[in-house]
Amino acid sequence: MAYQPQVIDAKIVSHNPKNGLFEIVAQLKDRTVCRLIYETDAAGQPQATHINRLLKEPCPICRKDFLCNCMTKYKEDISAQALNLAGAPA
Repeated sequence: MAYQPQVIDAKIVSHNPKNGLFEIVAQLKDRTVCRLIYETDAAGQPQATHINRLLKEPCPICRKDFLCNCMTKYKEDISAQALNLAGAPA
């Protein structure tokens, strides 16, 4: 079965208006917590550049309890859901 991430909570944890960078911490339905790093493009739209899984739970995909890059495959899906919940900073 393919992994389908569901964001249940998201909040902006840092924002730098000078360069347009901001971070959102998103909690998924399977208790995984991820940090998404965004930058704004030329049109002013937020674009996710990085995703990191915070090491509170093992990875739901590979079950490793240390750093892995599994969440990068789902960055766009998680990013869209997190932006819908938290919104972009003003």
